[in-house]
Amino acid sequence: MLKYFAHRKATRRLAVFRRDRKGVISIEVAILVSVLSLMAVGTVDLALAFARQSEMSNAVRAGVQFALVRRPSIGPSANEQDSIMSLETIRTAVIDSARYLTSDPGADALTADVFCQCPDTTPVVCVSEPGVPLPCSGKQTFLEVTLLNNYTPVLRFPGIPESFQLQAKQSIRLN
Repeated sequence: MLKYFAHRKATRRLAVFRRDRKGVISIEVAILVSVLSLMAVGTVDLALAFARQSEMSNAVRAGVQFALVRRPSIGPSANEQDSIMSLETIRTAVIDSARYLTSDPGADALTADVFCQCPDTTPVVCVSEPGVPLPCSGKQTFLEVTLLNNYTPVLRFPGIPESFQLQAKQSIRLN
């Protein structure tokens, strides 16, 4: 019998809480604000990654434009020392135009490479040995500038890695 009255008393208390609507709005607002703030931080984080990607693309484009305007001595007609210096000036142009880069990111993260190919996109060597004919006529020389950067989101979101790599790449034909 005592058990019955204890159970009935507890049921009455729960019924009082079920009928009491004070503070429900506060709880709903707290849940809604936390979800909306998490979404806002995610949106800002995505916007920051997009801005970094855009800045990287602009910096790589500036390096390629520098190569087009200055016509660096790269390709089959240049000696090796001039080619290396020209590629370094292109790398410097990319570094100078990227506001977020405070120093040289290294040879792995920023590359400026020259490659050659036939008109049918078959890769060939840029400088052939004397007396050895090229496999095609009309060889084309290209410059490719690539910039890599690791981006770490502000918050850890499910399904998104802790950090991911952004890449900007631009190629131009030199001849």
